[in-house]
Amino acid sequence: MAVWALRLGYLGLAVATAGLIALAFGSSSWLLAGGVITWLATVPVTLTGFLWARRELPEPRPRLWSMRLMLIHDSVHPLQF
Repeated sequence: MAVWALRLGYLGLAVATAGLIALAFGSSSWLLAGGVITWLATVPVTLTGFLWARRELPEPRPRLWSMRLMLIHDSVHPLQF
């Protein structure tokens, strides 16, 4: 859940960036608002999925930074079989 939410957050960030560029050229701020709202909506979902995954791991659990880096790695790399 956290990986997919983070991937959707990347999309929201890309839309927000495109909205900033469009805003610089005189367009309306709807694209920027849509991207920022999408990005902000994915934050609690990513955090919830991250904490659920961490709680389900057996002791000793990985440290938070290593889990964050694993989450980022998994979100940018496709599943390999």
